[in-house]
Amino acid sequence: MIEKAKLEDLEEIYTLMCILENKELNKQHFTDVFQQGLQDKDVIYLVFRQERILGFLSFTIHHFLHHHQDTGEIVELVVLPESRGQKIGKQLLEAIEKQARQLHLEQIELSTSTYRKQAHHFYEQNGYEMLHYNYTKNL
Repeated sequence: MIEKAKLEDLEEIYTLMCILENKELNKQHFTDVFQQGLQDKDVIYLVFRQERILGFLSFTIHHFLHHHQDTGEIVELVVLPESRGQKIGKQLLEAIEKQARQLHLEQIELSTSTYRKQAHHFYEQNGYEMLHYNYTKNL
């Protein structure tokens, strides 16, 4: 079942995010940002739950000058490795797309690392196109 994340989901979501990033994240920073996101009207956290959380999606609404309407961005999407292939990611995408339509957003964007070839294939199979380059610079 897909539902909005709650504060008590923090530990399970933290574990999922560490899996996504393949490293242990700063727990205090994660906690602070997660708690802020739960209070922010422009942030949506969704979980796929079956007794425990099997998947997580975070989404941010943007108000850009160069768009005709607000847009949304999938910031993180992760499914437990042992639960992949069960259409959990697809269900999370469909749930956020439905909410984005209800909010009258113009489009959904996302970024994924160049080495995540399976993720590229997944997004393309679900109707996403690579139309931009995303550059980063560490500070």
